[in-house]
Amino acid sequence: MSNPSEEDFEKVPSTSQPNPKYCSSESSLSDDEREQIEHVLKHGAPSEALTPDSERMVVLGEDMVHSAPGSLVPTGNSSWINRIKTAGASMMGSIRPSSSSQEAIGETERHPKKKWKARLWSTWNNIKYSSTWMSDRTDEYGGEDDVVFLGRRYSTNKDANGVSSGFEDFCSDYYSRLWITYRTDFAPLLNTDTTTDCGWGCMIRTTQMMVAQAIMLNRFGREWRFVRRKMSYVTINGEETDFDREKIKEWMILKLFEDKPSAPLGIHRMVEISAKEKGKKAVGSWYSPSEAVFIMKKALTESISPLTGDTAMYLSIDGRVHIRDIEVETKNWMKTLILVIVVRLGAAELNPIYVPHLMRLFSMESCLGVTGGRPDHSCWFVGFYGDQIIYLDPHVAHEYIPIDMNFNVNMTDNKKSKKCPERSYHCRLLSKMHFLDIDPSCALCFRFESREQFDHDMRQLNLSQFIDIDQGEEHGMKRVRDPLFSVVYGERRRIPSYEREVSESDQQQADKHGFEML
Repeated sequence: MSNPSEEDFEKVPSTSQPNPKYCSSESSLSDDEREQIEHVLKHGAPSEALTPDSERMVVLGEDMVHSAPGSLVPTGNSSWINRIKTAGASMMGSIRPSSSSQEAIGETERHPKKKWKARLWSTWNNIKYSSTWMSDRTDEYGGEDDVVFLGRRYSTNKDANGVSSGFEDFCSDYYSRLWITYRTDFAPLLNTDTTTDCGWGCMIRTTQMMVAQAIMLNRFGREWRFVRRKMSYVTINGEETDFDREKIKEWMILKLFEDKPSAPLGIHRMVEISAKEKGKKAVGSWYSPSEAVFIMKKALTESISPLTGDTAMYLSIDGRVHIRDIEVETKNWMKTLILVIVVRLGAAELNPIYVPHLMRLFSMESCLGVTGGRPDHSCWFVGFYGDQIIYLDPHVAHEYIPIDMNFNVNMTDNKKSKKCPERSYHCRLLSKMHFLDIDPSCALCFRFESREQFDHDMRQLNLSQFIDIDQGEEHGMKRVRDPLFSVVYGERRRIPSYEREVSESDQQQADKHGFEML
């Protein structure tokens, strides 16, 4: 069969919205464009050396996503142009410019090469970080084990009709957690042309999810569940409440993390804080768990939002939690505490001895999950099923859409309505991996409303042989064999009078061997 000619392509008016069924907005592709597309399909990313001047656009669809990597390379027996043309439109959006990134658009309009390169990278991010790549594990919960999820236990046993009400309750709980992921087409970060965090901002997103969960608990409690806006009233904690009023509260929390410079806990603010230490590396470089939490702690402290005024964060990077420092942070427990303890549970991989420890943490009411992931792939771990750990994955790219508090429909330049942004903040696909596949460097996260709750949970963890407790000189230590961390009830943490600067060679050695400089 002969390859279709370029004339077979239907023309799309340049003023219309791109239709995903077409591979080009014009009737032909230049040699440079073909070379660039072939490079993407073969090597997995656009070539830096190829920056065509053309403004033509390419949308890759579903049948290419599900193909094997080798099958994407054009062969003599099949037409790669025809495959692109007939591919589906399940990828996340076309390459149209977003109304939220007018500054970046203006810059690329003046430089055609930048415009082409920006669009190509946008397409690549939409493909690489598409939800199509996420594996849905819904059908893998058919055993006898219970699902443990952020302090809740759900039975997966089915009734006579083959229905598991416990599993459905778990799915509703999972879907209700805020899922903060990569975003594209937001306002440029700092003084750069960067309008996306794809490929490097996953640890920031993971930390945002954890803090968002704490703030949601402060406002709605643990029984709150996400529902779509199709009713006037909703039941929260057994009471019928005006739906619109509660939905506005939820959106106010979302706006704390919105991808715009004015959001107090958004990525623009976190990058701005990081730039004071990392300089230009604040944009485009990967963040460790301790770095992301430290930046979030500062952003939370400096926030003037009433939604964050009753919350304090305590970060431990040496495995020791000092109760007197917590009292200072929380103003003697006048604020809700977010406790984050950075740990390393093994050398190159997770030590299996710590798996029961993590399982115990996920069963606690005060648990905010664990921020970590696989090597260079951050996730928010929120529970477990058998020997599998359940997580929310930020590695999905969504186009940034401003959050409208009045529920107005966002409009594009051609008066077409855009998707409601709230749907992209809730995940329907259940993801899990084996405990031993996670990176040993992670952060354990808790939320405590009072000193009594803190003391009770720490005492229970000590009795379960999971943590050490130092009760001071009078009462001594209560040690265990393999502690996750230590709680110190005596003196405050001693802050050294000097700080040793990390040299570039030290940092290179740490990166080479997979260690984090604290």
